Amino acid sequence: MTFLLFGLAAIAWAGCSLFTGKGYYKGCPAGGFDRTKNPFNFWAPTIIIFGIGICAILVYLGVIPLPQRAFH
Repeated sequence: MTFLLFGLAAIAWAGCSLFTGKGYYKGCPAGGFDRTKNPFNFWAPTIIIFGIGICAILVYLGVIPLPQRAFH
């Protein structure tokens, strides 16, 4: 369930950035990175966060298997 919630939150964050045109990420200026003024600083983190969200949902669905835990 954690991976599902994390994936949905990441996709929502990327979607909000795409909708508003401003990217609010760690180390960004006070107004956020603008899509037109700072295209690389906007698109690179947005695509990465979207990809992390997709991968987290695929882990939740079992498409991407995680390694089994070792028991001693």
